[in-house]
Amino acid sequence: MRYMFSHVKLPTTRQTTGRLSAEPLSNPIRQGGIPFLFLFVLLLGAAGAGGTWWWKVHGVQEATTDAILHNVDRRNFTLDITERGEIKAGGVTEVKSEVKAKNAAGIAILKIVPEGTQVKEGDFLVELDSSILQEELTVQKINYNTAKAALVEAKNLYETSVIALREYLEGTYVQERQVIESEVFVAEENLNRAREYFAYSKKLATKGYVNDLQLEADRFAVEKSQKELDAAKTKLNVIDEFTKAKMVKQLESDIATNEAKWDSAQNSFDLEVTKLADVQDQIAKCTIISPREGTVVYAHERDRGGDSSFIVQEGAIIRERQTIINLPIPDSMEVELTINESLIQFMEVGMPARITPVGFGDRVLKGEVKKINQFAEPTGWRKANVKDYKATVEILSPQTGLRSGMTASVTIKCKEIDDALQVPVQSVYAHGDKNYCFTFDGGKWQVRPVVCGPTNDKFYVIEQGLDEGEQVAMNPRRYLEQVALPKIAPEREQRAVAQGPPVESDETLATDSSESQPETKTTPSAGS
Repeated sequence: MRYMFSHVKLPTTRQTTGRLSAEPLSNPIRQGGIPFLFLFVLLLGAAGAGGTWWWKVHGVQEATTDAILHNVDRRNFTLDITERGEIKAGGVTEVKSEVKAKNAAGIAILKIVPEGTQVKEGDFLVELDSSILQEELTVQKINYNTAKAALVEAKNLYETSVIALREYLEGTYVQERQVIESEVFVAEENLNRAREYFAYSKKLATKGYVNDLQLEADRFAVEKSQKELDAAKTKLNVIDEFTKAKMVKQLESDIATNEAKWDSAQNSFDLEVTKLADVQDQIAKCTIISPREGTVVYAHERDRGGDSSFIVQEGAIIRERQTIINLPIPDSMEVELTINESLIQFMEVGMPARITPVGFGDRVLKGEVKKINQFAEPTGWRKANVKDYKATVEILSPQTGLRSGMTASVTIKCKEIDDALQVPVQSVYAHGDKNYCFTFDGGKWQVRPVVCGPTNDKFYVIEQGLDEGEQVAMNPRRYLEQVALPKIAPEREQRAVAQGPPVESDETLATDSSESQPETKTTPSAGS
């Protein structure tokens, strides 16, 4: 530290009344004032230099105990998802029970081929209990015969009614009309004859050969024949205009009624035939044969806790459409995984994978993501807020010795970013719906909003908000009181990260930082 000093101007004369005096004043050097002044200035400079040195040394030493910083740098980013799954045979053909369980819990297994048996297409697999179906078959045969008899009767009635209409139009009606026409003809003949007798009687009466009584009788005969003729014509008109129409309507109604009964009997018969065929088909399905060549694997069921809830064995009750046996293709193997919802967004069908089966040493098999379920798996009350998705990875290079049910570790290569700006995940602080990093600059902490990209559980890719070479706090929660974060609206408070006391210690953070980032170093902190 430099100090500037000016010379001290000492008066040498003094003023007297009316004139200047040449008598000099007292000499300060002579009195010892200059040495004391220099001594005071030297002590003051030494004190300032010592204070500066003490602040630098002790300030750095005290800051290193609190602030753990990470230098933001660029490097290649790799996002790998590693999960354990179960190896299963691909191309599995499920053999299911197709027997309908009517008003029952299911159908019992009477006989089943042993598990692990090599079968060919058409070989016997399972025999189910068909005793109830046999009883139903007997009842159904009776119903079938009854319906068939009703159908035959209804058909005969319909055909009889059709014949009756034809009989009336072509037989009965014609016959009755001919009889009436004959009556009309006879009546006309009788009328003509009566008229001739009456005319002859009138001539004889004029000559006196026929009395008045005889003449009156002949006139009555004419009137009687006329009335008989009129009655015959009326009868002919009635049969043509009314009787025929009435009989035709009645007979046609009988035909329609009998036809409807016949259709109803036909439908009932067809229904009974269908039921009979269905029962016979169900009985046939109680004997299950192999649809193709394969190895028999029992389709045991397990509950969510992993315990066996159903064991395939003789005597077990099988529900309709329940899988009994799986017939896998030995040369096609795949691994079924459960992926957390936070990672499923980075996976796509076709991504490469490395598969390490347990018990195969260091052998690594090549794989590829084959399927990703669109819907989350059911969860229990213990994991109500955690959603998992099923994914299937196909083994592209199957090896001898792989078996269904074995455990395998699968690493899926999801994303690679070259020269990506990265920070450790513990240096990112979530506040509301945004992320922040705390940087140390100019002797104090600064809040920097950042846009985070993908993460691999160790590092975040920073898309915006930080520059290479900046230093961010590895334990940002420790310095919340020294920064000013934006206020959160009341309706968004539930989305904010709780700002409680830090759980981890500086030593733990330092250990984690040294493992993931060797170049992490300490710098002075403003809050020390």
